[in-house]
Amino acid sequence: MGDADGGPTPPDDLPEMLIQRIDALELPELKSLLSYIERRIKALRTPIETEIKANTEGEIIKIENHGAYALVLKHPPDPDGSGVDTDITSLYHVRHESQPDGTESLHWAYLGDVQNTAETRCKTCGQTFDREVDVCPECGSDDVNTEMKE
Repeated sequence: MGDADGGPTPPDDLPEMLIQRIDALELPELKSLLSYIERRIKALRTPIETEIKANTEGEIIKIENHGAYALVLKHPPDPDGSGVDTDITSLYHVRHESQPDGTESLHWAYLGDVQNTAETRCKTCGQTFDREVDVCPECGSDDVNTEMKE
């Protein structure tokens, strides 16, 4: 699948004038063009957070954007269809995935369920422990501070 010179066959949907101009570029110019095109695509692409919010079921707790992917913490939908299951918190790795037709979709990879991440911190010694505990197991103090670590 290449032209007579051994180069790649250009796509049918690009104007011939553009193909000729690209073919005339040298390697450093092509690399600069590629960098520009990648930045342009990124600028035109819907942010991954927006796509995740628009295309997920359940309740999103947190989205951590890492550029090429996002980590999503969420409650799944209730199996009986009545809202969300707040007893389960799941972690997903989400990234853009190219399809054979040139479109993109989100690829969700389930990483597992996580325990409730709410903690209690002892104001006396700073020890953290499960929020169900009212007395610090380290120093015995009942001066604790509940904070969410999500």
